[in-house]
Amino acid sequence: MPPLLPRPTLLPRTLTRFLSTSAPRPSTQQRIPPESPLFINVPNPPQDQSIEALRELKPIRGHLPIPRQVFKHRDSHLKPRNSWLAQSAPKPTSAKSQQPPRSEIQGWKRRMAASRRENLRVGIRALFKRKQLTDKKRAERQAAKVALHQAAAAAPEREDERLTRASINPRTLETAVVLDPERFEKALASRERTTALLAQKSERRRDAIQELYMKARSFIVTESDLEAEVNKLFAPDYWKNMGLSASGFEVRNIWDLNGKPQTVSDMLNEVSRTSSTAVKSFETEKTRTLKRQKEVAEELTGGKLDGI
Repeated sequence: MPPLLPRPTLLPRTLTRFLSTSAPRPSTQQRIPPESPLFINVPNPPQDQSIEALRELKPIRGHLPIPRQVFKHRDSHLKPRNSWLAQSAPKPTSAKSQQPPRSEIQGWKRRMAASRRENLRVGIRALFKRKQLTDKKRAERQAAKVALHQAAAAAPEREDERLTRASINPRTLETAVVLDPERFEKALASRERTTALLAQKSERRRDAIQELYMKARSFIVTESDLEAEVNKLFAPDYWKNMGLSASGFEVRNIWDLNGKPQTVSDMLNEVSRTSSTAVKSFETEKTRTLKRQKEVAEELTGGKLDGI
């Protein structure tokens, strides 16, 4: 393809007139490309299938009707017979219809009625013949497919598969489940364990209910009790009524009464001390007596006792 030449229209008309000394050659004019591919207006044919023509067409909404199943019922094989056709499209039996037509329109109507009866007869028989042919082809295809499947199922093993087949242990094919001879003993042991677990759960639930019953004596259930408790706790002289602390000073807050809060290291040291049997000997007789009394009271009442 020859190289594109500059368009002469880019230069001013007057400058082009002064610069050009001779008329342009025809070959130079032919090599000038057009400005657009549509520089020649060609009308589209009436049945144009181009994309532009299809875009101009408006979409037609709708759907095709579902074809009717003519031979759907059990008596469909009776439709091609003359008795059924005569009953579906009977001929007129009145005395007026037996007379010759009185006008051309009446004769034309009679001819159209006879044509419709004949078209019905021909159409029903043609459709029935087509149905028989279709059913025959379908049955042949199904029979051929079934025969092919049966032949494939009964075909001997291929030689390459026989030679490359891995060996299988005969015990692998034994899928029978052998009953455990000790199944009844294991069931009894499992029943005993389950009974023991349920008894423990019931005992814990009974202890929890008893503990809740013991603690319910101090529950606040009325508004008067709540008001009295609030007035008692938020009274200005609440801490002064506590008396003196263990060190002999006047109680001004909870820290003076119970001491400073316990740190994490103190908790760890206490756990390590209580777990050691050697440290237990350093407890005083009073502390051991109080613990023993608390355990006895809890055992008798059936619940935990706090604040003792």
